[in-house]
Amino acid sequence: MSQQLSDREAVAAVLVMMVRTRLVAAHMGKTLRTGLQASVPVSERPAVRRGLDALLDHGILAMSGEFIGFTAKGRIYLAHVQQALGQTPSAYEHDDQSPAVLAALIDAIEQDERFEPYTSIEEVQSLPARLESHVPKRKPVIRTRWLLSLALAAGAAAFYVARL
Repeated sequence: MSQQLSDREAVAAVLVMMVRTRLVAAHMGKTLRTGLQASVPVSERPAVRRGLDALLDHGILAMSGEFIGFTAKGRIYLAHVQQALGQTPSAYEHDDQSPAVLAALIDAIEQDERFEPYTSIEEVQSLPARLESHVPKRKPVIRTRWLLSLALAAGAAAFYVARL
């Protein structure tokens, strides 16, 4: 990291980057909250749920139905996190209020108990990598459908031949 984050900020940063990763993967500005939570190991879901609730409460994320996405304040915080991680900020719109908004968000995160690390900070920071390594391999749907169609055709042909 090029900039040091506090433990509570690091927890918030992990959650923010998890949301961003899902948004980028989906090529959308919003993602299913339930899908994000379901991708997390069961033992860590309550902490992730609390953290997402806190991000929503502080205006970093917005929720519409079951979908979550970044607000304008959230994009400012995302840029801060990306800079802290040594990345080039994406989707950052600088204005004169950005430092004040960012300072207020950081202060709110520091005061919020829901961002307290639920395990060692190294374990929390490894969550995104652990999610990537546990993505279940999906079977190709097209091949399965093709095989099913072929089996049905073979069965129909056998039935037709047997009737002759």
